[in-house]
Amino acid sequence: MAGFMQLERVISPEEIEFAELTLRIAWRSRHIDALEAELRPLQQAFEKFEWAYAQRVGRLAAELQTLRGTIQQIEQKTARVHARLVSDPGGVLGDIFDRDELREIGEMFGVDVPDDWFANERSGRPDDVEWSWTDETSEEEEILRRLRQERHRRLHGDIGDELRSLYRSLARRFHPDLARSDEERAFRQEVMLRINHAWQCQDLSMLRDIDQELAVIVPGFSPSHMAHRVAWARRERARLDQRAASLMRRIRQLRTSKTFPLWFNPALGQSTIANRAASLERDIAREQERLEDARMAFQQALAHYATTIA
Repeated sequence: MAGFMQLERVISPEEIEFAELTLRIAWRSRHIDALEAELRPLQQAFEKFEWAYAQRVGRLAAELQTLRGTIQQIEQKTARVHARLVSDPGGVLGDIFDRDELREIGEMFGVDVPDDWFANERSGRPDDVEWSWTDETSEEEEILRRLRQERHRRLHGDIGDELRSLYRSLARRFHPDLARSDEERAFRQEVMLRINHAWQCQDLSMLRDIDQELAVIVPGFSPSHMAHRVAWARRERARLDQRAASLMRRIRQLRTSKTFPLWFNPALGQSTIANRAASLERDIAREQERLEDARMAFQQALAHYATTIA
C-alpha cells in the first residue's frame, strides 16, 4: 500500500544513558564483591595479629610501664626526704607528704608513722616539683600505635565518610521543609525519622536501604518516568564508585603498612611477638631489681630521717 507508513519507536537519550548506567552498576557490583573478597583475609589476619600482640606483648608492656612509674614515684619521695634533711632536719614529714602518702609509706615498709609527723600537715604543697617520666617510644608501643591507626581508619575513615555523605544527601532531599502539601510533609517527616534513626545508630547499611527504597517511592516518582530512573542510576553508580574506591584504599593501606609482614605471615608474626615478649620480660626483671633498690634507698632515707629528729 503506497500510503502506508510504518512507525518506529525512537529510543530517547535518557533510555540510552539508563541502559549504560545499568551495565556500569552491574559491573561495579561485581567489582565490589571481588574487592571485599580480597580484603577479607587481610582484615582477618590483621585483627588476629592485633589481638595476639595485645594479649601477650601489650600486657607485658603495661606491666613494665607500671614498674617504671612506681620506681619514679619512690625515687621522687626519696629525693623529697633528702631535701628535707638538708633544708630543715627538724621538720615533719607532714610538710612534704600528705596523710595518704604517709600511710602508704608506713604500709609499704612496715614503718610506724608517729603522730607528730602529721603535726604540720598541709592540704597542698606549692613547693612540690612536678615530675614526669618519659622514655623513647619502644618498639611495641610503635607497633601498637600503627595498629590503632589502622583500626581507626577502618572504623572511622572511609565508612564514616560514606555514612556522613549519604545522610546529608538524604536529609537534603527529604527534609519536611521541602514539602508542597500537608500530605507530603507527613510523608517526609516519617522518612526523616527513619533517616535520623539510622544516623544515630551509625548504620550505613540501613541508610543504603532507605536510599534505594526512596528512589522508588519518593513523592512524584514514577517508574515510567525515565528522568527519575536515570537520576537514581546516577546516584547508585556514584555510591558504588565511592564504595569501590574506599575498599581499594583500605586494601592499599593494609598491604603497604609497615606491620604487614608481621601480621600477614603467621610464622613471622608469632616469632616477632615471642622475641618482643622475651625482651620485655628481661626488661621487667631488671626493673624489678631497680624497684627493690629504690625501695631500699627510700627506707634508708626514712630511717635516717627518723634518727635525725629523734
